Amino acid sequence: MATVFYDKAAVEVEFLGEREVLLASDCSLSYSSPQTPLYAVGNKGPLGQFPAGARQGEVSFGFLTSLTGSYLGASGNIINSIASGIKLNMNSEVSGVTIKFAGVTGIGYMNSYSLGIQSNSVSSSNVGFTFFGNGTQLPVSGFLTSTGGAPIQTGKLATGIAHGRYTDLSNFATTLASAPSDKANVFSADYSISFNHNPIYTVGQEFPAKALYTNAQESLGLTEDVFQTGLKYNETAQNYRLQLKGLSSSTTTPAPAPPVGMEVFISGAKVVSTAMSAGMDDIVRTQTNLTSAY
Repeated sequence: MATVFYDKAAVEVEFLGEREVLLASDCSLSYSSPQTPLYAVGNKGPLGQFPAGARQGEVSFGFLTSLTGSYLGASGNIINSIASGIKLNMNSEVSGVTIKFAGVTGIGYMNSYSLGIQSNSVSSSNVGFTFFGNGTQLPVSGFLTSTGGAPIQTGKLATGIAHGRYTDLSNFATTLASAPSDKANVFSADYSISFNHNPIYTVGQEFPAKALYTNAQESLGLTEDVFQTGLKYNETAQNYRLQLKGLSSSTTTPAPAPPVGMEVFISGAKVVSTAMSAGMDDIVRTQTNLTSAY
């Protein structure tokens, strides 16, 4: 019987020859083979259960928003680099991402990615993939076994995780130009993007010959202290850069080295809603939501 403790269940991601062992806090993997019963006139009960679709897998995991790497030409972690590359990709056909977890391997396509940043808090991210398989390759292969991650460099870890203390979100703050003029304080930001893929199946083959990237929807939710009542029927689309920073990489005087960072580019975003709420012993907080499509 294979008994694997969490410290021997590293999550590894590989894409286009680049690889990272993520600082995952949890991971869930599932595998399914859909079946359907068939019935016929003159027979009581089903004739049997038969395959109703190709076998598929799903994997999702949460991880600390690490910043110290460089993948696919961008600083940060490999998940953010993959997400940025997919949404800005003008080609429909995309390559699968290899995910390894506790001895099990699958080639998947990203369907969701999100991260959050709050004041004086470490940032965490979440991502989900669907395993379609490819040609004769199974969506999921391997068996449960111990897999260790690379030794963690604690000094690098202390400066390489996105943190609310050094992340500046002032460029997202709502500004009221009319009297009384005001500019909001931003308390938190929650970013998410979802991707849609279309697997192409051919006769005589269970798994798709290819998977096509079709579109993506992106959203950013901001918690502030200014309520925007002047929403337009057709808001002006704007580009934004969400820049996440970690703790300073140096404590030398007179000034520390600049914090390492990671960027999320949001193209053509529009404000779609605003809300406000109050609770006991707290200030009135407002929520502004922006969306973008690719």
